[in-house]
Amino acid sequence: MTTNFDNKPADLSLQQLLTDLMEKRRVPGLQFAAIREGKILALEALGTADLEHDVPVSHESVFSINSMTKAFTGVALMQLVEAGLLDLEAPIGQYLEDLPATWLSITVRQLATLTSGVPEIMEYSPEGSARLIGDGDEEGAWAAVYAAPMQFETGRGYNYVQTNFALLGKIIDQLAGKPFSAFIREKQFDVAGMPSTVYADDRDIIRHRANTYMSIDPNGEPNGRFDNSFINWPPIVRTAAGLHSTAADLASWLIALRGGKLLREQSSLDELWAPVPQYTGEPGLWGIGWIIAQSPSGNIPAPGGGAKAQLALYPNGLSLVLLTNMLGAFVTEHMGVPANKPMDISFLDALAAHYNRES
Repeated sequence: MTTNFDNKPADLSLQQLLTDLMEKRRVPGLQFAAIREGKILALEALGTADLEHDVPVSHESVFSINSMTKAFTGVALMQLVEAGLLDLEAPIGQYLEDLPATWLSITVRQLATLTSGVPEIMEYSPEGSARLIGDGDEEGAWAAVYAAPMQFETGRGYNYVQTNFALLGKIIDQLAGKPFSAFIREKQFDVAGMPSTVYADDRDIIRHRANTYMSIDPNGEPNGRFDNSFINWPPIVRTAAGLHSTAADLASWLIALRGGKLLREQSSLDELWAPVPQYTGEPGLWGIGWIIAQSPSGNIPAPGGGAKAQLALYPNGLSLVLLTNMLGAFVTEHMGVPANKPMDISFLDALAAHYNRES
């Protein structure tokens, strides 16, 4: 879907809200979209996409969305459920071969909610780059992670490790009969109309790419610098953090998702967005690949990524898309998720209120 906003009168109050957010969060550039009842209410592009070459953000600028990618993987899983090919409660040993004995009884749902206990297949350098463990190639990484001890008894803990989604990628490959990237492109990007959305990393050439900057170290702590970001996600973990997109494409995806074009049954959306309680009885953080934020409005499906990109789907039908090119812009809010704390999306409150006043 394409929408021409070039002749739409500027919403100066919205632009002021976005400008204030940029100044407070040290964001060079951003895109924003607001959607309700299948219509895009606003599409904004502000600031600078590339500081070195002084390139402004446009509606065509393509941003990395990091772990927001997990939400697309969740939709893919539910599409396979609707097709009768996948059971979320089934042990992954039913779908994958050559797993360690301690992994065979892990369920698909436990992978999607990061409660499996599997060890991490990634490692992170002090400068913020990412690589596979072992000798660095896929085969060696799988051998190394299969040999590593479980982090906790399956279902009796929580840990934010990318191995969960690497395994989900293997399951999608197997059941779809094609690479997960091709399946998701065919069943989501093509259906929704998302011409600018691609799986890639910082080494790839992407037309109209918005450069990513960072001001935090790998632990999420501010480092006092303002650097280029180079996080190269290996293909096997791109189910977790490999997508690049635009606010317009993501708005089209949300319209297709809420409009029944990606998932046929309302029960599938309910499953996707239902937070799974933790074994301690505390509220869960995850549906199926979707972070669920807790807010005064209730449980809000709110995939985020890189402490820089955020979606929010409010119960009144309003959806917001906010993409920035500052890794760490929302670090305090997003770093709660790896620490097993609820996602804080209060930085969207003023933007949501702007549209709720109009309804």
